[in-house]
Amino acid sequence: MANANDFFNELKGANTRLDGVNSRIDDTNVRLDDIKTKLDAIKAATDAVKSAVDQVDSTLQWGFSQLITIGNYTNQALAQNDKQNETIICILEHISQNTCQLLDEAVVQTRLQIDMDKNTSLLADLFAATHAEAAITREREKALLRKIELCCPPRVPEPPCSYSPCDEPKPIGEPPRVDPNPPRQG
Repeated sequence: MANANDFFNELKGANTRLDGVNSRIDDTNVRLDDIKTKLDAIKAATDAVKSAVDQVDSTLQWGFSQLITIGNYTNQALAQNDKQNETIICILEHISQNTCQLLDEAVVQTRLQIDMDKNTSLLADLFAATHAEAAITREREKALLRKIELCCPPRVPEPPCSYSPCDEPKPIGEPPRVDPNPPRQG
């Protein structure tokens, strides 16, 4: 049978073994604290990386927004320019058509005026030579007509060309203002 001394020795042995377990547990706690410290450092580093990535993302989002704003205005300006070009082409077509018609008419009129000048000079000379009293009457009537035209001038015919303006595009306004500085992260 076991006596008190044996029990005491067993208890001392168990205590020694518990001291060894406690020592190993303390070593394990120290190692776990080291691991926790290293994990905290890794977390702090990944948090810093996440913060930097968030800042880059925010800056990119801001930049893309600025580019989209400018791009939209550029598209509007190009469309406006296209409309203006249509107006310019229309006006140039008017000018071209009118110039061509004027040239054609000027050539016809010049030919007619040359023929008329020859014919009227000849007729006036012949008529004045054969009908002196009619030439004097003609001069009196011209003088009388000049006096009447002073009082009541003859009606001036309307010009043959009637200009119709081309449609003009409405202005698109000022370009949008964009912020040249990205937002700051706080």
